[in-house]
Amino acid sequence: MERWRSNPEHPAGKTAVVSLTPAGAALAERLAGAWRGERVVDLFSPKGSLAELVRSIWDGYDGLVFIMAVGIVVRVIAPLLRSKWSDPGVVVVDEKGSFAVSLAGGHWGMANSLARQVAAALGATPVVTTATDVQGKPAIDLLARECGFRPLPLERVKAVNMAFLAGERVVIYTEWDLEGITGGRDFEIFPWAGEPDHPEASDCVPVFVTSRVLDSLPEKGLCLCPACLVAGIGCRRGVSGSEIVEAVESALRLAGRRRESLRLLASHTVKEDERGLRDAASSLRLKTAFFDSGVLQGVMENNPGLHDSVFVKSQVGVGGVCETAALVAATEGRLILPKTRFGRVTVALAEDGLLWSASGPAIRRI
Repeated sequence: MERWRSNPEHPAGKTAVVSLTPAGAALAERLAGAWRGERVVDLFSPKGSLAELVRSIWDGYDGLVFIMAVGIVVRVIAPLLRSKWSDPGVVVVDEKGSFAVSLAGGHWGMANSLARQVAAALGATPVVTTATDVQGKPAIDLLARECGFRPLPLERVKAVNMAFLAGERVVIYTEWDLEGITGGRDFEIFPWAGEPDHPEASDCVPVFVTSRVLDSLPEKGLCLCPACLVAGIGCRRGVSGSEIVEAVESALRLAGRRRESLRLLASHTVKEDERGLRDAASSLRLKTAFFDSGVLQGVMENNPGLHDSVFVKSQVGVGGVCETAALVAATEGRLILPKTRFGRVTVALAEDGLLWSASGPAIRRI
């Protein structure tokens, strides 16, 4: 599975500042001081190979600020660049602090935003060259980044942004309320209930904000997939990770939902040491959450329609695991797939009713 850079856990991300000269190091200290308490900042001033240092920190930071010549940075980062979707944002500052240049990862890597923040902290001039920013047009990948949505298929992002630049009509059909999102104010937005053929989608470049698999995505269409699904897992002792992965993927297909929208595996605390569940989470690159019988029983009591098994209760103290775990792990969630058995694994899927954007405002399901 490819590496994917999503919204950072820290509100402002984790930033490395790299300098080469005493003047550059002093400017780095000044920048770190201006950001104290606002973000995680680490300062580096290599005594040996700059290339080796940058290689060692490349995947560990959301943004890298270099205080040195642009040419040096270009040569150092060139072998490390893989994809705009996984690379950190790169900003270059001259050692007098006059200019902050967004060099790579302008939108998804947030380098444009980082350059502006560096400039504000140092009293510098931000240098941003991405076409949508220069022309004062919205960018669909910037909206996706702010909201934590994954654009699919990736190769259509450029076409949608080009449509904005060409003055074409781009419409967002969404199951989520984007009105409170700063970037959302620049777009034409319509609520959407998941119907496969929207009556107006043929008259525009459509963008769908959904976790659903759309079989009839228009030729120019794009999906923005929110990370809004939780898979509740019940399993027999000793089940393999591959069995759990297969069960989760089968559940997603049955529910008509995208794998890219899955954010968490949830289960009972008795499964915390289950090797297969840990292996499945590692394979799917997902976090896990575990809840005890008391918590799950509370969910069971508040949702009388859930599966309630006498046998399961005799084993773990609560009559249902996968549905209750999915619901308690989801934020204001609802079940979209009830308990379903796949061999030695049971899976239930819950969808969040509330997400949080990188800029702070809540995003609610319509």
